[in-house]
Amino acid sequence: MQFNLFPSLIHIWCIVFVFLIIENSGTTASDKDIEKRLQAELLALGFPNGQLPTLVPALGNYVDVVEVNKLLFLSSAAPQTPQGTFVKGRVPNEVSVADAITASKLACARQVNRMKTYLGDLSKVKKIVFINGKVQSQSDFTNHTVVVDGCSTFLVNVFGEKVGKHARTSGGLTSLPFNVTIEVEIIVQRK
Repeated sequence: MQFNLFPSLIHIWCIVFVFLIIENSGTTASDKDIEKRLQAELLALGFPNGQLPTLVPALGNYVDVVEVNKLLFLSSAAPQTPQGTFVKGRVPNEVSVADAITASKLACARQVNRMKTYLGDLSKVKKIVFINGKVQSQSDFTNHTVVVDGCSTFLVNVFGEKVGKHARTSGGLTSLPFNVTIEVEIIVQRK
């Protein structure tokens, strides 16, 4: 009995090719959606024309992004307002929880800007892997998770559930550099 493997191999390659076309066509459509969703989030935060804020250079002997095996490790980002200043103060006695949640989103906007600057295109983000949010707070404050969830929500709103959902830690400190309200570190997987 003889088997002709040639037609089977062609069939397998056709299936793989169709799968790749479907996979890539879905990605292209969502690339445009990422930018639209980002613009909407930035407009809601008060950024003119929904544009990402100008990045402030690193203030020390470090870089904003280090890549290792397709993982991007983003240095801490503080909450930069549309006016270019930073949200400062301790939660909740100097900054309300609601304002701290907004500050968390502002810090994430800076991180998305770093991703876009480094990758050139947000469609190259495969997965938001991990977030570490540090909130400057009074010693008896316990709602750090609520504050850092502002950043998580921002990322899921921009990248969608599949790419944007991530693991996370949050905690409080009695002080942060330059008296900022929150710092957010992110690990991202690139395509």
